[in-house]
Parts: sequence; C-alpha cells; structure tokens
Amino acid sequence: MDLLSFSCVRPHTIFSKRYYLKVIDDEVIISAFSNFKNPKYRLELKLSTQILWKMGKSHLKAFGIFYQNKIKYFEASPASLEQFKKLIGGRVIYRNMASFYEPTQFIGEGLSAKVYRSIEKQTQKAVAVKMIKQEFGKEEQALNIVKTEVQILQSLNHPNIIKVLEVYENDQTFWIVQEFVQGTPLSDILKQKLPTEQIKRIMRSLLDTISYLQSLRIVHRDIKPENIIVEKNGQIKVIDFGFAANLKFGSVSSVCGTPGYYAPEVLRQKESSFNSDMFSVGVVLFNLMTNQPMLKSKMYNAQQYVEDEEAADLLKQMLEVDPTLRITAQQALQHPFFKGFESLNEKQQSSEHQILQQQLLINQQQQYQPLKKSNQSLDAKTIKSLRTTNIMDQ
Repeated sequence: MDLLSFSCVRPHTIFSKRYYLKVIDDEVIISAFSNFKNPKYRLELKLSTQILWKMGKSHLKAFGIFYQNKIKYFEASPASLEQFKKLIGGRVIYRNMASFYEPTQFIGEGLSAKVYRSIEKQTQKAVAVKMIKQEFGKEEQALNIVKTEVQILQSLNHPNIIKVLEVYENDQTFWIVQEFVQGTPLSDILKQKLPTEQIKRIMRSLLDTISYLQSLRIVHRDIKPENIIVEKNGQIKVIDFGFAANLKFGSVSSVCGTPGYYAPEVLRQKESSFNSDMFSVGVVLFNLMTNQPMLKSKMYNAQQYVEDEEAADLLKQMLEVDPTLRITAQQALQHPFFKGFESLNEKQQSSEHQILQQQLLINQQQQYQPLKKSNQSLDAKTIKSLRTTNIMDQ
C-alpha cells in the first residue's frame, strides 16, 4: 500500500532530473518514471538505513541518501519533505540532529543512556531525547541497543507507553527522540501517602499496560517507580524500554533491571519469563501501599505489611516465586481489590486527585535541572556530538 508519493528533483551542475518517490510498507522507491517502472533507488525502512537532510533558511530543502559510496540529494517542496520525514521517523536513522533540536534541560541518567529535554526548533515543541552513551560500547553494540528498543516501541500502540518519533546518529552517538511527557515520576509521588483509590487508579493503568505487553510476549524488564510517569489526569506513561525483549524470538538470558524489583527467576536462572514484569509490578504495589522500599527480608511475607486485606492478597499473588503460578496482569485486573472501582464518578475522581495534583505542581518546577544556557552543563562529548558539523550543511 502506498503511504506517500511526491515528485522531487535531483540537482546537477549541468542539468537537473525529475524523479518520483513513493513510500510503501517497508520501502522507499525512487524512479525516473511516474509509474515507478524500473526504479533506480530503493531504500529499506530499517535502522541500518541512513537519510540526511539539507536545510534552507527556515525549512527543509532536500533529503540525501547513500548510493554507491556517494550522497545523492533530492529537492522537493517543504511540505512534502516534512511529511516524508515524519512518516519514516523512527524507522531509519537520520543525521545532523543539531539542525532540528536544541537541548534545554538534563532529565536523568541510566546505565546506558542520558536523557535531555529538548525543543524542536521549527515547532518549539518539547521532546525527550535519549542519548546512548559512546562509552557504553562499540558503535555496533550501541546500534544493537537502539535497534532493540526502537523496534519494540515501534511495534507498540498503547496510550500508556512512550512513543518514538525519530532516531539520529551524530559522531557515532545515537539519539532516540521521544514524546515528552508532562508529569512526575512515581518515585517522587511516593514521598507521601496516597489515597487507596488513587493507588487503584495507578495500578489499573499499570496492569492494563503490562497486560498489553504480555499479549504481545514482550517483557519490559525494568518496571520501577522511576520508569512510571504520572500525568496530570492521573494516567501513566511507562518509559525506558532499554532492557525490553520480545519473547516471541526465544528466551532472554541475562540479568538486567533494578535490584529489588526484578523477579527471582531473573537472578536465579538469569532468564526473564513471560510473567517477570508482574513481580516488579508487585513491588511497585508494595511501595504504594506502605511508602517503603521492599527489602529482601520482606519479600516473602510482604503482604503482612499491608493493612488492606484485598491488596495484601493481590500482592501475595504478584510476588509468587514460581513465575508459572504468579498472577498475570489480566487476572490481576479482575482481582477483588479493584471491585467497583470503575463506577467512581468524575467528581469523586477529581477529589481523589487533589493530593497528587499538589505534588505534581511542586515537582514540575523541580524535576529537571534547567540549564541557564542550553548546553552549559553538558559534558564535552555530548556537546561535540550535538554540534558535529554535517556535510550537507556546508
């Protein structure tokens, strides 16, 4: 099925030649004929394909492809180029990121990446940009990390899961551009006691997300409060799929995640199971109900620390050591702990959000480290990577 088609021009010092481009499911075809007979250029939509962009004064001017060790540029209308860039974003790798995004704030850092709040220059829209560190591994290893995370996220379509917009490579550093979520990490909200109904709302959203992932045989492998963003309306976004894996392609043999949250089978057998994420969800429920971390000494009798009997029963089933006996996300959604929850009216929900809203307002001013100048506190490698001059801008 054709997703997009437009005409473009291949500029040349002697003469320019008109071409026709169309995007189908997994391929970009460029032909000298409007019926696309005998296309000269074919580009697979995969993360080993690179596309370059040439900017005019205020808009896109051309795109470039690698062909026989040379860069071939094609000019087209700004509207067509913008549509093309948006359509294939995240499916191929772009270059010259600094032409499009300006980093403004450092958000956080994980094992393999740093995350910055950035502004898209043309629209002034905020995005989150995840940088895969150069020092984490060789270029091939970094690309494999990017491929795994992006391909999994591209296959998902759920309102509670972060979306990938584009992928860039600058100076052998990879950048994943994602939607920016206005909200507060659950880890910050845990600093105060939440009403039980608010806990139910967060847990239902989280379980609905995990149920969706389980239906696709995908494990997140790092569910924890820091990776759950609570939005103003009380809904959540699950972020950071850097450790995620698709079990359709076989078991995953590695210890990854966060100590205190990963399931016993991950540590014992060094293998994530279909139901490993549910153990992590259980630890999050324990955090919410007790406002305490779940120490190892509490792991096998955690329900004793929870006063609500139904919550304690659900927690016990989530923290089952045997993953084959552990409750699934879909089963957990039917647990009596959530009975009658959906019948709450909007007025009640608004009242229950009051404590959370106060915390959100406070944290919106504190959750990031603003930079007085956009790159002032960025390290030298980051600045170099962001500011790498691209051949097409010359």
